Amino acid sequence: MARWLIDMAGVKITVRAKAGPAREVAKLALSAMRTERVGNTHGIELRLKYKDDQWELIDRSNNLRRKLNQPGDVIYHLTDRIVFHVADKARGVHCLHAASVAKGEGALVVPANSGAGKSTFTTWLVAQGFSYLTDELIMVNDDGELDGIARPIQIKFHGLEAIKHLIGQPELVQNGKFATALPIGCLNGELVAESKKLRAFVFPKYQKGADFSFAKLSSAEAGMRLMANHVNARNLEGHGFRAMMNLIRNTPCYSLDYGGFDTLPNDFSSQLEAILASP
Repeated sequence: MARWLIDMAGVKITVRAKAGPAREVAKLALSAMRTERVGNTHGIELRLKYKDDQWELIDRSNNLRRKLNQPGDVIYHLTDRIVFHVADKARGVHCLHAASVAKGEGALVVPANSGAGKSTFTTWLVAQGFSYLTDELIMVNDDGELDGIARPIQIKFHGLEAIKHLIGQPELVQNGKFATALPIGCLNGELVAESKKLRAFVFPKYQKGADFSFAKLSSAEAGMRLMANHVNARNLEGHGFRAMMNLIRNTPCYSLDYGGFDTLPNDFSSQLEAILASP
């Protein structure tokens, strides 16, 4: 029996897995996260079993049981439960449904609703040499300091074709029917190694056939978009609105519309690097 403790934003979650395939897929799911091996369960327990060529994920705190047949789907649902519990119970930080990458001392945060192309855009950024923090949940304090849940990048079925050419080590990809997990190693990428300072927000929107557009947003428009992706507002004073608006006023915000990676300018990653290098 193996147990890993995740302790983030005051939320403790223990992942428990028996030996064999359950343990191996749990190790893959948690390989990029800060975890501690423990002997006993602390906080919420997520249990993973394997029997008869099938995994079972159990979250008794929500009476949830899922039977899963492919490792990519196990990784997706296991990390999704971790994201859910951190976002549900975190206090003192702003949890945003957002990806985040970094270059140099600065970090870029990419808030977006599901289906907007957040994870595929993150995959492209990592392939361009940005270090990876998360593709799903970022935690920001009032001073703009970041933390995130560093799970393998999750690509839904309809997004796979767009990112296949970015994968350098396809043998590391974990396939699933619902989602495919891309460990950062398969993109020859690196993880964010130390705390970074928020330097910019980019709000992406992918639409097939759309032209490229990258434009500065007003504080009011950026604030509305950001609050739409603020997932623990109910836990914070004033729903976190004042603190988020203060952050927005001190952080450049941009909208990004694109119809595919081929529509991005050749120097677009350099443009983003320059934004992150600005004080």
